[in-house]
Amino acid sequence: MKLIHFPAPPMYTNAYFYYDEITLDACVIDPGGSADKFMEIIKENHLNLKYILLTHGHYDHIGAVNELKSLTGAQILAHKDEDALLKAADLNLSKLGTGKEIIVTCDQLLKHGDIIELGAGKLTVIHTPGHTAGGACFYDEDGGILFSGDTLFRGTVGRFDLPTSDGRALIASIKNKLFALPDEVKVLPGHDAATTIGHEKANNRIR
Repeated sequence: MKLIHFPAPPMYTNAYFYYDEITLDACVIDPGGSADKFMEIIKENHLNLKYILLTHGHYDHIGAVNELKSLTGAQILAHKDEDALLKAADLNLSKLGTGKEIIVTCDQLLKHGDIIELGAGKLTVIHTPGHTAGGACFYDEDGGILFSGDTLFRGTVGRFDLPTSDGRALIASIKNKLFALPDEVKVLPGHDAATTIGHEKANNRIR
């Protein structure tokens, strides 16, 4: 599997393309901002964008979703408990953050343990409520990579003072689900720098 990291302006939210280098079947995770640069990456790398995966529905992670769907036909996937937030501009903060309402309708609602296949690659859905009720991480066990969205960051955790947030649930998600993964797993978060599960178990402020 191949990875392309793109910090999408204007918020520079971390978006990721993850794809099979043989079939070029791809997903994009949390495409914020506008679709223009995402389409450039797709064309330059000859990707077949099959899925738009959302770790959660906040405006800075979904700005390009609807246009990418329109341009590529890719399927939009998020955890089932995030559906209400994606469909409500007051919950996903899009009107406040961008001045316009962003409403996203998923093609498939996921549950904990679901598998998303991309060529030879597989991503497992890990439901991690806390930052939002339907927050989820995507885990490639074979590749040792976790896309953590805004659940787990280097040295800290996601906010839990926003609509549908729950601080206790967030800490439980991290300690019981993410910290159960192998220490060497690389964590690719929704903002800032990458880290590893082992580093966060030893150094994160919630340890």
